Amino acid sequence: MYTTGHLRLDAATLVFATSLLAFSLANLCALLARGAASKRLGLREWSASLAFASFAFLLFFFRGKAPWVLTYLVANLAMLAVVPFTMLAYAKLLQVEAPASSVALSSAVGLSGVLAVYFLETDAQFGVFSMSMAIGFQLVLAALMVAMAPGRHGAQWRVVLNIIHGLSALAFFVRAGMALNGQAMLVSTVANSPAQIVALCVAALYFTVATVVFIVMVSQRQHHEMSDRLRRDGLTGLYTRTAFFEMAVAKPHQWQAGGYALVLMDIDNFKRINDSYGHAGGDAVLAHAARMLSQLTRLSDIAVRYGGEEFCVLLHACSAEEAGRFAQRLVDEAGRQSVRIKDGRNVRFTFSVGYACAPDGQTRGGIESLEAVIDSADQALYAAKAAGRNQVQSSSGIPACNEVALAV
Repeated sequence: MYTTGHLRLDAATLVFATSLLAFSLANLCALLARGAASKRLGLREWSASLAFASFAFLLFFFRGKAPWVLTYLVANLAMLAVVPFTMLAYAKLLQVEAPASSVALSSAVGLSGVLAVYFLETDAQFGVFSMSMAIGFQLVLAALMVAMAPGRHGAQWRVVLNIIHGLSALAFFVRAGMALNGQAMLVSTVANSPAQIVALCVAALYFTVATVVFIVMVSQRQHHEMSDRLRRDGLTGLYTRTAFFEMAVAKPHQWQAGGYALVLMDIDNFKRINDSYGHAGGDAVLAHAARMLSQLTRLSDIAVRYGGEEFCVLLHACSAEEAGRFAQRLVDEAGRQSVRIKDGRNVRFTFSVGYACAPDGQTRGGIESLEAVIDSADQALYAAKAAGRNQVQSSSGIPACNEVALAV
C-alpha cells in the first residue's frame, strides 16, 4: 500500500474506481450521442472506447479471483481496443484519416506479447513491455492526429488533449522501461508500488480530462455548424446576402489583401423558366446553378445567393484578367448544363455575368469600397443583359477573355 501523508491509495481500489469512472463517462457519451449530429462527430466511438476501458479495468480488478483467460487475455484484448476507438472518434470529429496500418501494427505487437505469456508461459515482463509499448505508441499517434488536423477548430482544446496524451504515453513508456529492467512485478495491474499507483492515477486523469475536452469540442463543432447553416440559403447552400456582408465587415483583411474581384451573375429569363416548368422546376435550376458555382470557386472565394436568381462571388487575390476568365467560364459552363426535373423534362439555362475589380493597393475603405465594387459589377451585369444576355461584361469595358478559366 502506498501512503502519501494521510492519503492511502490502494491499487485494487484505484483499478475498480477507474472502471466505474470509465463506465460512467461511457454512458454519458452514449446519451449525448443519441442526436444524429453527435453520432457523426464521434461520440459513439468515444463511448465505445470508454466501455472497453471500463470492461478491461473491471477484469483486472478480479485478477486472482476469476479465470486467467478473462483477467489476463480478454482484459488485455479490451485494453488494445481503447486507443483505436479513440482515434476513430478523432477521425470523425476532426475530419481526418486514422492511421489504420500503424494502429494495426502496434496492436499486433501488443497482442504478440500477451499471447506469448498466455499460451507459451513466457515471462510476464514480456507481456507488460509489449502492451505498454503498443498503447504508448498509439497514444502518440492519437496526439499526432489531433495536432495535424486541418483547420483551427478547437485549437486551445487540442493543446489540452495532447498534453494528456503525452502524459499518458510517458506513463506507458516508463512502465515498459521498468518491465525491460526486470521490474514488471512493480507495475503489474494491482501492484501497490509508487509507479503503479501513479500510472493508475494518470489513467483516471486521462479518461476524465480527455472525455470532458472531447465533449466540449463536439459542442463547439455543433454550434459552429448550426451557425453556418443559419448563414446559408436553404435551397442553394450558398451564403445569404446578409451573411456575406457580415463576413465582409467582420474580416475585411481576408478579402482585401492582394486585391479582389466581384462577379455578379443572373440566370437569364428565369421568370420564363418558372412559368414553363413551375416553381419546382425553377428551384431545381437554382440549386443546380449553385452547385455548379460551388464547384468552380476556390476555398478562398465566397459564393453567395445575392437575391432571387442572382448570384455573387467574391474572388480573393484575383486580377482583372483572372476575373474575366472566371466569368467567361461561368457563362460557358452554364450553357452546357441540362437540369432534369421531377416530371422527367430537361431544363437548360444561361448566365449573364458582370464583374468589377479592386486591384491591390486600392482596397482600402472597408465595406464602402466593397459596395462601390458591387455597384460597378451590377452595372456591368445590366450591360450584359442589355447586350443580349448569355455573355460577360466588365465594369472597365475590357472584353472578357475566352482563355483557360481561373484555376480552382
